[in-house]
Amino acid sequence: MSSLKNSLHRRSHKERSQLSHRTRLGFLEKHKDYVLRARDYHSKQDRINLLREKAATRNKDEFYFSMTKERTEGGVHVKDRGNQALPVDIVKVLKTQDENYLRTMRAAGLKKIDRLKGQLTQLADLLKPGSLDGQDTEELDEQELEVLREAGVVPPESKKARRKSHSKRGKHLVFAADESEARQYAASNCKSSTSRDADAMEVSSEPHVDLGWKVPEQTKRQRRKSKHNAEEQETTSDDASLQTAEQAKEHRTRLLKELSARLVRDRHLRYAEREMEMQRALMSKGASRKLQGVERMDEDEDGDEDEDKSAKKVDEKTWKPRVYKWRVERKR
Repeated sequence: MSSLKNSLHRRSHKERSQLSHRTRLGFLEKHKDYVLRARDYHSKQDRINLLREKAATRNKDEFYFSMTKERTEGGVHVKDRGNQALPVDIVKVLKTQDENYLRTMRAAGLKKIDRLKGQLTQLADLLKPGSLDGQDTEELDEQELEVLREAGVVPPESKKARRKSHSKRGKHLVFAADESEARQYAASNCKSSTSRDADAMEVSSEPHVDLGWKVPEQTKRQRRKSKHNAEEQETTSDDASLQTAEQAKEHRTRLLKELSARLVRDRHLRYAEREMEMQRALMSKGASRKLQGVERMDEDEDGDEDEDKSAKKVDEKTWKPRVYKWRVERKR
């Protein structure tokens, strides 16, 4: 009888879904979902009420001897995990391994920096882009030049040259009555400078020598066709030169950005390696005295900082290592 009951066709009951105009409300909650949500809500309320009752009926003079071993931070009870401190010898070995890893990663980064420097030095128009093509383009900005100086591609600027460039700025002042007069003066000044450059770059052409050959005359149609072809060749050459100039500029900018990021990463690795070495030295014997704590690292300076700069609590990404001095001891 049971097999016959199971073999009969049964009607499949489908759950009701969310209505189309209420889809913004999400899933349609069923009774079983409501039961789970209600149980969770009431369990949380019961716990809160229990804590309130404990706080209201607590004994302020309550004391256990285990309280002497516990501690709180900001009113929050901190439980000891029971971890045991490693011996100093094992810690020194681990820090040596960390230092070797940092040294290896820094060596790999220095190879990539050398490869980028080689690619930048191969660019003929690095400092004045477009100078080979005769284009009037802007030079590299001060930030890009600083990256090149830090990498050693460009020699550092001397104090005399810096003072000279500073003295050249803003020496000649011209006062104009209005904006139109100022624009007119700037245009005339630009024309005079361009004519001066053209006179300097002018090259004497060779005189035309008549060898007695008869030059065939071109018809009007041929002259028009040759003129049209020359204009087309000129436009295509201009477009190609502009496209190559843009590609060269993008390539140079990408190399400079990557070089700047590599230099910052190398500086951080160098400081981390120095910190690991400092920690290992502090674990060894000998009296030491702190001269300088962890300080903020500025992007434009890598050497010693001013003495009046106070030490601050800084981020982990921008920091300088500590400086210690050991007492001189006579070696046997």
